[in-house]
Amino acid sequence: MIDTPHTKCHSCVFADTSLSEEGQKHQNGCSLNRHELLGIDSVDENNSFVLSRVCNTFRPAEWVESLPLKEAIDSEAAALKEVYPRIGFFVRLDTDSQNAIANLNKTLNSITDISGGPAYIAVITDKVEYNEEVWGLFLQHFGEESEIKYHIVQIGSNPDNIMRVIDEGFTHAQNGWIYTVTSGNGVPKDILDKIHNYINIKMKRLIMVEPDQEFDGLLFPAFLFKFLNGNKHKMFSEDNIDGRDFISKVRDAAERSETKSVLTWEEFNAS
Repeated sequence: MIDTPHTKCHSCVFADTSLSEEGQKHQNGCSLNRHELLGIDSVDENNSFVLSRVCNTFRPAEWVESLPLKEAIDSEAAALKEVYPRIGFFVRLDTDSQNAIANLNKTLNSITDISGGPAYIAVITDKVEYNEEVWGLFLQHFGEESEIKYHIVQIGSNPDNIMRVIDEGFTHAQNGWIYTVTSGNGVPKDILDKIHNYINIKMKRLIMVEPDQEFDGLLFPAFLFKFLNGNKHKMFSEDNIDGRDFISKVRDAAERSETKSVLTWEEFNAS
């Protein structure tokens, strides 16, 4: 049996405490409300909570002391800023469209407009003759010294299962979330705020939002794609090889979980 990771609140700056009549310190809450959102598994020898799940905002006193004064005054906001998610975009260039570059420009405009900004963008294309114009759009939108990384991913041809182009683009993936979109389509401006609210404020589990079209709108964490080997075979053991596509693997894992962690966009937006 695998033990579920826990978090001990003892020595966390966000633990609310009080003194008993005997003069002992007891934890009675959390300024970030993590004890209610994550659940209390037990109380330890220090009369502090042991939370039922990992808390990503546990911070010791040394952390506050290292902050600039302005951030230390509002340490709760500083901690939440540190866990604000990052996101990259895999854009499939629709080279069958007569307006391929104009459509890509539309999508890049949408991506650059999101709150919080993208960490990186990978444009996946099966036609090398568009590469010069794609690179020109990168320079137009981000410049040569942008902190936003941008890449062209050249493939020989589009696979029968179009989702497999994600595996080609994944060589440029970074930590955080990945969103897939076809050129000509936009992305939600508040996508990062919604992810942050769901996983860091409400502390709900999320491993995937299903695409709302064949390719567009798939949202997932990069670590999960890597762990499951994407759309390729995943060898768990010599007798256990999973040859399904990434979405099928994730759906199956989610069905075996007690907590709903795969959502449709309708469910995610409603949350």
